[in-house]
Amino acid sequence: MTPERMAALVLRWVRFYTRGLDGAVAERRRDEIAVDLHDHIGYARGDGEADARIAREIAARMLRGVAADVAWRRRQPKEERSMRPFRRSAVRVAVGVALILSLPLVAMRLTSAVAWSVGDFVLAGVLSTIIGAALELAVKKAGSVALGVGVGALGIAAGVIGRCGDAPGLIVFGLLLVGSGGALALRRALPGR
Repeated sequence: MTPERMAALVLRWVRFYTRGLDGAVAERRRDEIAVDLHDHIGYARGDGEADARIAREIAARMLRGVAADVAWRRRQPKEERSMRPFRRSAVRVAVGVALILSLPLVAMRLTSAVAWSVGDFVLAGVLSTIIGAALELAVKKAGSVALGVGVGALGIAAGVIGRCGDAPGLIVFGLLLVGSGGALALRRALPGR
């Protein structure tokens, strides 16, 4: 493999780990790496090194630098990052809600003991979305006591409504909400978390 082809491979890696960043930041990083590769090839050829050896050196530098590249990416200010993490969180929550709501839907097809109305599905979907968002927040941030208390209060309300027999399964959702609210509050209270 020629040094130029290896340099092109390195630049593909740079494009990969800079995607989603502010255009100027990503372009500056790509230019910096491209100039470094050009200089490396020029100096090595000037010293009489074989192309195969230069290509191996570039490949070795790339492999050694992967951890530094990832660390560089993580140090970029949040305002320069794209909305991808938010989209991923939203997709995870949506998939979780769909899986939860599919359980009673399948049970309704298999047995007459489960009879959910459209309102039951809507309420369960809203509560599941709140649980998913609370869990995403707990994972992403240290959480806050106010948020934990709010989620726990929603869980208690769902449990009380569920005891009245108005909608099946609300007690389980209430317990999940109380648990996720407690997790948020506990995560905030624990030192070093």
